[in-house]
Amino acid sequence: MKTKKFTAPRQGLTGAVFMIGLAILFATDWIWPGILVLVGVTSLLGAYLGHTEPDDDDIPLRVDKPLGEEPRAPVRYAAQCASCGAATPPELIEGTATDLNAVCGFCGSPLAQEQ
Repeated sequence: MKTKKFTAPRQGLTGAVFMIGLAILFATDWIWPGILVLVGVTSLLGAYLGHTEPDDDDIPLRVDKPLGEEPRAPVRYAAQCASCGAATPPELIEGTATDLNAVCGFCGSPLAQEQ
C-alpha cells in the first residue's frame, strides 16, 4: 500500500484554514467551544486532502539530496609550510582531510597542495 504524502499547496491550505478560523474565534469571542469545532474541521480537511490524488502542480516536501553537495576527494599538502618551514599536521599530509583552504598553524599562510 502506497502512503500518500502532503504536498506544499495542500498542507498550506489546512494551515490557512486553521489560522483564519482562529482569527474568527478571537473576533467573535467564541474561543472555548469554537476551538473544538475548529480542530475537528481542520482535521477532517487534512484527512480529505491526504486521500486525494496529487496534481501535477504540487511540489513534494521531501528532499532526497541537497543540491550541490558532492563528496570531496581528500587533499594532500606538503610536509612543511613554504613560508616558515613549520611541520604540517599528519591528517593534512596523509590526505585524510577534505579542507581545500588549509593554513599554517604558526604563520597563517596558505599551505601548498601536492599534486
